Amino acid sequence: MKVQSWTPKFYAPLLLGHLGVLLFAGEGSVLAWSYVCVLAMLAFTALLCWRRMRLGVSHNRPLWGLLLGALLAQGAAFALLLVDALQNPHGTLVAFDPTFYFCVGSFALIAAAAYNPLTPMRRWTTAIDGVLACAIVGLFYLMLRRLLVADATSPATARYVIWLFDAMGLFVALFATLRFVAARRADERRFHFVLAAFACLDAVLPAIHNRFSLLSDSCLPEWLLGLPFVALGVMLSRRNTVWLRGYQPSRRTRQVAASLAPLMLSLALCLLGFAQLGRDRPLAMGALILAVAAYGVRTTVLLGYHQAVEEELRNLRRDLHHKSVRDELTGLLNRAGLRQVLRRAWQVAVRARRPFAIAVVDVDHFKTFNDTYGHLAGDDCLSLVAHALRAEAGIQPGVVVARYGGEEFVVLLSGLDRPGAEAVMERLRAHIESLQIRHLNTGQGVVTISAGLAVMAAGASLASEKLLRAADDALYEAKRGGRNQVYCAGAMPAAAPAVKA
Repeated sequence: MKVQSWTPKFYAPLLLGHLGVLLFAGEGSVLAWSYVCVLAMLAFTALLCWRRMRLGVSHNRPLWGLLLGALLAQGAAFALLLVDALQNPHGTLVAFDPTFYFCVGSFALIAAAAYNPLTPMRRWTTAIDGVLACAIVGLFYLMLRRLLVADATSPATARYVIWLFDAMGLFVALFATLRFVAARRADERRFHFVLAAFACLDAVLPAIHNRFSLLSDSCLPEWLLGLPFVALGVMLSRRNTVWLRGYQPSRRTRQVAASLAPLMLSLALCLLGFAQLGRDRPLAMGALILAVAAYGVRTTVLLGYHQAVEEELRNLRRDLHHKSVRDELTGLLNRAGLRQVLRRAWQVAVRARRPFAIAVVDVDHFKTFNDTYGHLAGDDCLSLVAHALRAEAGIQPGVVVARYGGEEFVVLLSGLDRPGAEAVMERLRAHIESLQIRHLNTGQGVVTISAGLAVMAAGASLASEKLLRAADDALYEAKRGGRNQVYCAGAMPAAAPAVKA
């Protein structure tokens, strides 16, 4: 039988038995038997929480462990209340040791809501939040201890203590709810929904119980004490249930919730510090300093982390852009990079009324080279040719080399007229031939290149696409003329109507 099916069947008799004890048990033993029923429900809930922790993924086990710690702390508190009820059948409103363990349980719930160890930055912020939670609970317990030592039997003190417990329960519930809203992963949201639901019930139902107990002598409000553990146990038994499946908070909502959670911790510690200013000034000042310093350190850690992430993203974008415009084999500009550089260079030449030339270069008989020596040797050949073109072009300012595709390259020559561009291309052709890359299936016996050149005269505004097409046509003329040569297209228009870049 599945756990989720027989869990309600286990709790139902306990709830009915608890109600029966409150209605029919004798006045001298009703509180003791009530605490026994609550402890039984709490023990079974702790067992379900331990099972959930054992079956959970490794990075979520500390979360379930903290929730289990909160249940064990509350179990210790109810056990002490049971001992107190056995010694005093009428019970006491607040006892010392139970108060301490209730505070420990609140600390465990706050720590569970703040826990997030997935990144080093989150580990640091979790540690800072843990220090603040410990300071909050410690100062809260110190306030309770002083109140109870001063006057534990006064009704006014009892009411004040109830209000303090209500404030602590409300704080834990709000903090857990904010953490649920800021959760992103499905398993994380599943845990924090359970935590927030339990924290809310654990704040509301004991508050109702305390007020009814203060106003009347009836023991029926004791029945409310076991309900948070029953609800938690039912949720724990449904391990694969996705609670609030349709709830999808926006990114802004998650950001606001994640920002408010640490602010709540610092504000809570500040409020407790201000409450102690009249009683213990050094302690109050220490709490205020700790709250401000912890929030400042946490903000500094987050700011440093986000700056590092932003710098890493900038580097990634830069690398991605570099890879998107560079050819992987040769390291030259690829076709996309060529388009960007060609557009800018052509615009500058038109505005400055300078000459501009484009050359299309092709490795002669490259298909035969691949068929003869293999594709790996072909890649090596292209790399050598590209390196030679880039090295030779680097000597002349305004010359850019790009791989156009396959064995074709494009050379941009800014500011060079026809004689200057022809001289540069002839030097590139001669340099490739001088590499003496063996190619027995050609007339020269080595790898050579052919180039088609098109020049836009100074003051002209011929479109870059037409100039590139003219250079490509000139390349075919160079091939028809016998290859291993530079062929320049006819004169481009010397003047044309102005064109906006």
